[in-house]
Amino acid sequence: MTKIEFISASDQLGYLHDESRLSGRADYLAFPKDATQVRATILRAVEEKLSLTIQGSRTGISGGAVPRGGVVLSTEKMSQPLGFSEGDLPILRVQGGMSIDDITTLLLRGIPPEDWDDEGKICFRKRARSLRFAPNPTETTASIGGSFACNARGPNSLLWGGTGDHVQGLVWITPQGEIWRVERGRSCFDEIGCDLPNGGRVSCNSRLPDGGSRYLHPRVGLDLVDFLAGSEGLLGCAAELSLRLVEKPAAVWGVVYFFEQDQQAIAFAESLRRGREHSSQRETLSTVEYYDRWSLELIRNLAPHNTTLRQLPFINPLMNAAVQVELEGESSEALETILVEQLEAFLAFGGGEENTWAAASPVELEKFHLLRHAVPELINGEIDKLRQTSPDLHKTAVDFMVPPELVNGYRETYRRDIETAGLRGFIFGHIAEGRLHVNILPKNSRELQQSYALIDGWASSVVRDRGILAAENGIGLLKRDLLCRFLSSERLEQIRSLIGAFDPQNILGGFEPIGD
Repeated sequence: MTKIEFISASDQLGYLHDESRLSGRADYLAFPKDATQVRATILRAVEEKLSLTIQGSRTGISGGAVPRGGVVLSTEKMSQPLGFSEGDLPILRVQGGMSIDDITTLLLRGIPPEDWDDEGKICFRKRARSLRFAPNPTETTASIGGSFACNARGPNSLLWGGTGDHVQGLVWITPQGEIWRVERGRSCFDEIGCDLPNGGRVSCNSRLPDGGSRYLHPRVGLDLVDFLAGSEGLLGCAAELSLRLVEKPAAVWGVVYFFEQDQQAIAFAESLRRGREHSSQRETLSTVEYYDRWSLELIRNLAPHNTTLRQLPFINPLMNAAVQVELEGESSEALETILVEQLEAFLAFGGGEENTWAAASPVELEKFHLLRHAVPELINGEIDKLRQTSPDLHKTAVDFMVPPELVNGYRETYRRDIETAGLRGFIFGHIAEGRLHVNILPKNSRELQQSYALIDGWASSVVRDRGILAAENGIGLLKRDLLCRFLSSERLEQIRSLIGAFDPQNILGGFEPIGD
């Protein structure tokens, strides 16, 4: 059997945390280079009765890569493209540790590795530069396996969904050391369970009510690929992924609309959502992102000291909210028609044409992408400053999803509660999908407990309104306490039963609160 080296983790502190700012502990590190070595790592951990944590690039914000002892299995040396094929769809096969940046660069260069088969190389040279991997997570240094593990959804998820929606198949290594080849369309859940690639079957009730979490929630017709997406290292490891690529659009335009009043921005975003449901914008509007006053102030205040942010245009200090929009289509003419409609709506909701940023070139659009990436990055930087004097602090963050018609009411509640408690918080994100990010920065342990109390109150309302507590970024450690408190006992029992079916020896830690 393939052997794998376990390296002492005593002086490897970088592998004990991720972007959640949680820190953990581990005894050993392992760096497999392929699926066979992933299997060997898992089998050795099982043999030595060591728990296992699967890591990608550690860019996640929910603590899914933070170890709680035992062995860290890092996929960072599994970063190779494996092949390209064309059938009904162009498919790029890659190892799970390859970064999204590297996938993008590979396609832009259009030069295949020499060890690919001849047919794959010919097809790739011919097609690569016209193709892209559509999901656009804000952290492009993330590994593709990690993005699948938390089913990362970028700003363009309104049109393109999450990472898992663009995965055709997987080489999946189970917690029992089996190597599965999971192909989309071959295994789907029925009312009582799902057939598995090893010939077995997992049993469950696939008709439990929706709500609470979109992850580890089997539904009739759900593909096994989609069930594994977002499982955050609790059901196994994606050693290889077959990615469905799409044609690049002929034209991509972006606009950031700034408003003096928050309610103007909310009304404008709502008009975009409603308009998308009844017009050609359904196929062209890929991004509708909201930024509150505190997010804009953060960028304004830190831009003079940040080389990256200095690339952004100046933000007028009179502007108290913004909505970022991106359109993509087959021609500039088609986008121009939609943009004129948007501008008319912007003016009708109190905007002024001078308070917009517009971009149609890749270079200018990249600056807009910086804006979306900058907000969570700057928030993390602020919590790092606080942790210098109080190491136990961490930001508290939620990404609840509610019916879009309720999102404004929730936004008002978030802001009112944060201000009443005297806390510092930021609200931004996918407003047209009813999915806002709320980040709170506590300055001390008392404020940390206040933040937890606010989140509990919000979570209770979200569950009542049949919303989603874990809508993106997986179900890492930071979300488990919340889910364990607010999911129904029936849902929790099913989650634990499903995890137990995949991982009967509990090598991957199970689904328990972080405090246990």
